[in-house]
Amino acid sequence: MTSMWTDIGLFSASLLWVVVLVKLAHRWLPHSALWAVVVLALIVAMVPINGLVIGSYLFPLGGCLSISSLLLLLASLVFSCVGSRMEVLRGYWQSPDQRFPVVIFFVLSGLLLYPMTAGLTMFDPYRLGFSGAPGSLVLPLYLMSWAIVSVLRGWYLLLLLTVCATLGFYLKVLPSMNLWDYILDPLVVIYSFFSLLNKLRGQFT
Repeated sequence: MTSMWTDIGLFSASLLWVVVLVKLAHRWLPHSALWAVVVLALIVAMVPINGLVIGSYLFPLGGCLSISSLLLLLASLVFSCVGSRMEVLRGYWQSPDQRFPVVIFFVLSGLLLYPMTAGLTMFDPYRLGFSGAPGSLVLPLYLMSWAIVSVLRGWYLLLLLTVCATLGFYLKVLPSMNLWDYILDPLVVIYSFFSLLNKLRGQFT
């Protein structure tokens, strides 16, 4: 089990490396050439440098990414490489109607979790993510409320992320035993925060 969790952590770090390279190459290369970048990045990611692969250097910086981040990175990678072949699907999932609720969810959840966990209050919401802890039903109910609203409003991207994160937690596919770590991580919260700032800046300028 420990070996599997280590592999997942290295996979998440390597995936981040591949996505960053593809996003950089996307500015200068056509879609048809991006798969070559993916293959090259994967080869480089598997080549040991001083006895360690790239994922081993990146993993300590941010730890294992959440299920939500992994799904968003994989979707970003696929949509960057397929070009017009999945244009309709890409346009749907990247539409403001689908993206904005996701951004709001991660910003609000991050504001709920990280400042309080850092000691700004006497209450630590991170404890709610452990199964069997006092108040451990609060976080699943919080996710369920978002899922219900997502169904009613047609926010299917947010619904997919919350459902997959919850399933991943009960299947214990990540090294963490806390539900929060399956829902979000600092990377996706920071990205969502700046996405919200850009959207607000665009509305007021």
